[in-house]
Amino acid sequence: MREIEKLKNQVDAPEETSQPTQITKRRGRPKCFNEQQALEKATLLFWQYGYEATSISDLTQALGITAPSLYSTFGGKAALFEKCLDYYSEYEGCSIDHVFQDAEDIQTALELYLLENVKKLIQNHKPTGCMLVVATMNCSEQNVELQHQLMSRRHVTKRKLKDYFNQAQQGGQIPQGVDVQSLADFYSTLLQGMSMQARDGASILQLEQVVKMAMQTWKS
Repeated sequence: MREIEKLKNQVDAPEETSQPTQITKRRGRPKCFNEQQALEKATLLFWQYGYEATSISDLTQALGITAPSLYSTFGGKAALFEKCLDYYSEYEGCSIDHVFQDAEDIQTALELYLLENVKKLIQNHKPTGCMLVVATMNCSEQNVELQHQLMSRRHVTKRKLKDYFNQAQQGGQIPQGVDVQSLADFYSTLLQGMSMQARDGASILQLEQVVKMAMQTWKS
């Protein structure tokens, strides 16, 4: 049985205050309902178990609301999942722009970005891996659109990597003969691979060593 109670306790859950006869009301939410906290809890569930393995019952139990309330507030499971992806990207993901725009050079930026991702992949009291990689890995054909949405989000990161590599190449930091698309493909693959290694139990130290090896390849 899943550890739903454990996830619920990570953020103080609002208690349902409405009476049973009030469940049929249009917005049968608890008076103290906090949508931001609800998104955090739902994100943890989708992140840990994936989209399809997380049921409406799991969500209502973790959020402390009724099914009608979930639908009236978030528009259903798929719509809630999309909001959770936005929440994850804003609060849990690693901002590529922030790292690359503040670093002194492209090599420093890349190494810092990889190491920041390692810290995000393995956190205390949170699921391991990247939600954008693991949340729809085992989805059925009926949810293929959600898989495409996550793929599109991952491609955004790859395109940004390529753009930063292009800028660095134009500025003389990367030799003209280097294929920046292949470079972006390589480090995007590395990031996704580290996400799976984190899921499989790799430690922060192990992933930091992976980054070290990747940067040695950069210098060669």
